[in-house]
Amino acid sequence: MEALITHAKSNEHLLVWTLICSILLHVLIAVVVPNFNFTTEPPIQQELTIELVQPKMPEAAPEVTPAPPAPAEPEPVKELPKPIKKIEKPIEPQPIKEPVTQTSLEPQPPAPPPEVISVAPKEEVKPTFVAPPPPPPEPPRATGPSESDIDAARSAYRNQVQRELKRNQRYPKVAETRGIQGDVKLEISIDDAGNVTDVTVAESSGNNALDDAAIAAVKRSDLKQYMNDILRGHVDKITVTVGFKLA
Repeated sequence: MEALITHAKSNEHLLVWTLICSILLHVLIAVVVPNFNFTTEPPIQQELTIELVQPKMPEAAPEVTPAPPAPAEPEPVKELPKPIKKIEKPIEPQPIKEPVTQTSLEPQPPAPPPEVISVAPKEEVKPTFVAPPPPPPEPPRATGPSESDIDAARSAYRNQVQRELKRNQRYPKVAETRGIQGDVKLEISIDDAGNVTDVTVAESSGNNALDDAAIAAVKRSDLKQYMNDILRGHVDKITVTVGFKLA
């Protein structure tokens, strides 16, 4: 029981001291805080001064001050021309002319007729008739046969000569026994009457016996009978082929 009482007393003393400390702390805060300076002072900076030493320059020559220019003479003031006053004349009123009215009833003379200028009539220029030039004369018509007629007659004559030579040709025995065949192309020259004047081999068959037999056939043939009037003077050579074939 006594222990409880002593413990209670100690708690009361502790509570009293705690209250006293709290009061003192509040009083201290109330006194100190209003007088406290919250501004922070900046740190003190040391100033560094640097002196520049200028090098010594050579002494310059003394400056020569130029003399002041002489004052310019003032230009004379030109007098301005006086303005010319215009004298205005008063406008005099002119009398009004009254229109002249014809009071007399006398007839006026008629106006003279206009002059008539006579102009000489122009001479009529009659057109001159120019006769057209005469037409050119017609070319003389050929009285002889035309080219187409000559070509047709030449072709017919060649075919007739070809058949005549075929009928009069003889196969050489030497070439026939050896079985030699070939074609001989001949060039025959003729005159206006149809007579044979020359025979030459234009293309050989390769065998002399066949070539000679073709020339002999021309000499045995009568080609004059096939010449007609159209070919006279228009043909002097013909080319024919004589063939030798074994059956």
